[in-house]
Amino acid sequence: MGAVTGRGSQGVRGAARRLAAAGVVRETWVLARREGPVALARAATHRYIIDSHSFFLYEHRHGSRPDAGLCACPSGFEEFFVEENASADRLSEGRCDFRDAVPGARRALDSGAVAFCLYNGREVAHVGWLATSLRGRRALDRLGYEVRFDRGEGWTGAAFTMPRFRNRGLLAYSCLRRFEFLCDAGIAVSRAAVATDNASSHHVTMRFEPRVYAIGHQLRILTWRRWTERPVTAVDLV
Repeated sequence: MGAVTGRGSQGVRGAARRLAAAGVVRETWVLARREGPVALARAATHRYIIDSHSFFLYEHRHGSRPDAGLCACPSGFEEFFVEENASADRLSEGRCDFRDAVPGARRALDSGAVAFCLYNGREVAHVGWLATSLRGRRALDRLGYEVRFDRGEGWTGAAFTMPRFRNRGLLAYSCLRRFEFLCDAGIAVSRAAVATDNASSHHVTMRFEPRVYAIGHQLRILTWRRWTERPVTAVDLV
């Protein structure tokens, strides 16, 4: 990597601003390719200006491996757990690089997060994440709900299926495999969140019989954030 040069702290700050700007441009290009210009405009408004969203908050128990009969790997897909950027480099030698489809993926792997990837031939079909540390989670998820990593809990989230591969059971299989990974690592409990308006992801998550322990709400205006939680009710789950 090239050296950062400049006059004292001003040069360092200027380089940091240029790197940050490059990151924004890169993430914008990724989203435009993945979802199209309309989704790009909507995401830009939500990400950089104002966003108000509610989330189901789930707690999963991993006392034993989840029932593999809940879902199977769909035909024609290959799966990979990726725990570091060096492994992602090797995986991308014969396939598309999943990190190009996930803003912040390189930083997340460096921070200790683990990616679960499904490929269809060379194409990235699905990427889901898990973390066993706060640093790993925060590289991908800034929501305010608590995950007690100091008590051995884990986190799953930031799952995304490419549009043309949706409705093929990839998210359900990704949940199963990530829960198995955590169980094998000795993680007895994990937490996750799904937006309340994302009915399909909520339906998939409920197949694994989590405890829905609250509704969380995030209000964000530019860099200011406010997170609140309330108990879930039967009406919420209808």
